[in-house]
Amino acid sequence: MLTLLNRSFFGLIFFISCQTAFAQTATFDDIYDMFQVKCVSCHGGTSPQGALDLSGTPQEVYDVLVDVDPVNPAAASLGYKRVRPGYPKSSFMLHKMATEQWDDSYSLSVAEGNAMPPSPLPQLLDKEIELMRQWIQFGAPMNGTVVDPQILEDFYENGLGLPMTTPVDPPAPGEGFQMEFGPIFLAPLEEQEFFKKHVVPNNVNYEVNSLDVKFNDESHHFILYKMGEALAATKPEGLRDSEDSEMSIVENTLVAAWQNPGDYALPNGAAYKMSPNTIYDLNYHIKNYSVSGVLGGKVYVNVYTQPAGTAQEEMYSQIFPISLFDMFQGAPLGSGLEIPADGNEHTFTEHLWIPPVQGLPWPGGTWHIWQLSTHTHARGIDYDIYLADAQANKGEQLYEGFYNFDYTFNQGYYDNEHPAVLIYDELRPVNMGFGGGLIHEATYVNNGDEDLSWGGSVDDEMMLIFVHFTTNALETTSIKDTPDAFNFSIFPNPAAESCYLNYELSENSDVNLSIYDLQGKTRWQNSIKSQGAGLHNYELNVADLQLPTGIYFVECDLGGETVMRKLVVE
Repeated sequence: MLTLLNRSFFGLIFFISCQTAFAQTATFDDIYDMFQVKCVSCHGGTSPQGALDLSGTPQEVYDVLVDVDPVNPAAASLGYKRVRPGYPKSSFMLHKMATEQWDDSYSLSVAEGNAMPPSPLPQLLDKEIELMRQWIQFGAPMNGTVVDPQILEDFYENGLGLPMTTPVDPPAPGEGFQMEFGPIFLAPLEEQEFFKKHVVPNNVNYEVNSLDVKFNDESHHFILYKMGEALAATKPEGLRDSEDSEMSIVENTLVAAWQNPGDYALPNGAAYKMSPNTIYDLNYHIKNYSVSGVLGGKVYVNVYTQPAGTAQEEMYSQIFPISLFDMFQGAPLGSGLEIPADGNEHTFTEHLWIPPVQGLPWPGGTWHIWQLSTHTHARGIDYDIYLADAQANKGEQLYEGFYNFDYTFNQGYYDNEHPAVLIYDELRPVNMGFGGGLIHEATYVNNGDEDLSWGGSVDDEMMLIFVHFTTNALETTSIKDTPDAFNFSIFPNPAAESCYLNYELSENSDVNLSIYDLQGKTRWQNSIKSQGAGLHNYELNVADLQLPTGIYFVECDLGGETVMRKLVVE
């Protein structure tokens, strides 16, 4: 549940080598050799199965695979290609090669035929199927090595594979869609960061009201951007390393960012606005901290949508780094962050406000803030955010970096790996123009041998804040309690296993109880007829309802009068 720069001109720029130079043959050459050994007995000769001849030269085989429609009508109706560069799940060849043991999400319908190669022909090994997936997700290049075959050997054959992210079910039909990133395989102690262009085939305007992201615990971050059309036209399909994206990232519009996996539901009345055929840019940064195991980094992104025009206000997402306005004068990203290696505390303070000029990538005026969070690397020991007064001095403190991730208590220290995320129940209006703005302040201790400056690796440092806001107030928000009536309360709250719904009746009455999620969908209902006057305690078994962790609303309807309370499920 996190996030944020409308135009992330700053980008989280990372100078990380994302591909090792392998003294090996091109990945496609290895795939071609695999086809010759295990596939040409069916897919060769004068009448190859599926009209797919894999017995030609490497160039001929490449040409009959990449961006070619399958002859199978069921696969073609799903928009598959035999191989669709950058999109393993839309590549029919991979579905035909996949086994349940390798990845059971690549299933085949009856109309799509059987998996290949058929028994008793030599079967494909998991590492061979994975090599195909890696080649596709890196853009299906004719030349070049996208993954070291030895790392796949170690993961699948030599017992060195670490657990991957548990697969996540996609949204129900009509409620949204799922995007996947990876897996990307990391050798022991290796750090990688990639970007991926992802086209959403949608021909209508839509709104995003909720996002749910799952990824490996070792992840540094996952960021979801929206790509501009001009930028998308210059970037190929498939994964690309962060250095390739250093300059192009300035054209992206941020949607949301996560340092912890989780559900990310916007308040009622607010949504991200998306246009037809939106192109997302997925950014994943992960490090393998194991000294011996091979890590497979994987991200699942569930995007929940609603029709355009449903939301009252557009939600904006912004990331603001230190030395923001210096960049307009040609200064490097994060130029104001220089931390001496002297073991002492060094505090950096900056005033953020929006001047009334045209052409800035974010709106000015009053921001109605929904969420605040921060980001440093390992040397950060504190991070606070204040309102700025008319003299640009620190005023009321809005954000205390010592709070825990859920911002429920002061834990006494800043957790740079899980920084606090402050969500306002009632959106907080802040004047971001003259005489206002925010002041963010971070403190670091560098006990290393070298001075530190801005950089994307976990061995460098960063200083930035995340802000979510609307430009107008919401008539109602998703976490606003109704007035106290009938002494209606919930205890305990938050609840993990069970809780009690407490209410008082002044006379005999019918009682109707309901639970709604943040999208207004009914998750549970119960009616009690002719309940007598007095105090009542209804035990609600939260675990039995199988409600995902998050915020819900419990409505108590007593004889036609209703009261609503917020319920947090842990």
